[in-house]
Amino acid sequence: MEHLVILLMESSLETIPKELLGDPVIIRDARRMRREPRYLILDRARHHSAMIKLSNAEKRGRPDIIHQALLTIQSSLLVRNGFIKTYIHTIGNVIIDVDPEVRPPRNYNNFIGLMSQLFKEGRVPPVGKPLFKILGGDVKYVFNAERPDRKILLDDVKGREITMGDFINYLMSFRVPLIMIGGFPRGSFSDGTYSLADDVFKIGKYTMDTASILCRILSSLETRLGILI
Repeated sequence: MEHLVILLMESSLETIPKELLGDPVIIRDARRMRREPRYLILDRARHHSAMIKLSNAEKRGRPDIIHQALLTIQSSLLVRNGFIKTYIHTIGNVIIDVDPEVRPPRNYNNFIGLMSQLFKEGRVPPVGKPLFKILGGDVKYVFNAERPDRKILLDDVKGREITMGDFINYLMSFRVPLIMIGGFPRGSFSDGTYSLADDVFKIGKYTMDTASILCRILSSLETRLGILI
């Protein structure tokens, strides 16, 4: 394996939808945060009552999932040794390029501020080398840029059960495997996401959150590659 591509799919990361911009909850929060309402990051912890009117609400407003996933990925020994490239696909169909050298803020509020700036400016920081950059809305951009020789979707609903050991062996058989993993709290992937995958797996018998399964996969790979001994 030359390197692994991680694509956080249908991630619960977005700015305030147009239909909520006039909601009193959003207006009060924008004043408190001293930001324009349209560049606030939708967060169920702060915007729950406003989100009730949204379609597909159960999959939205959880940027903390992406924060935890990025902390797990970007602090791994695999990233430090050049084995990982990460992208985020949002529920609003936006692709975000994550620089391998980025170290996300550990403070959640600082992370939210960074994401707000990203959606406003299209990149962070606005000048110099971008640590996060919005590329557009087509997942195929990632496929064209990385040229993966296998696209694997991890899914607890439709995935074929596989042990962690067999999964790691399978990953290692490819030059540039790509793992798609959900960046949302509950619900199913869209039909379009399933159609992108060559394989759909569920690792083990237990349902695990995004950061937990990533931690186990990355740790197993670090051991298999001899990075962590």
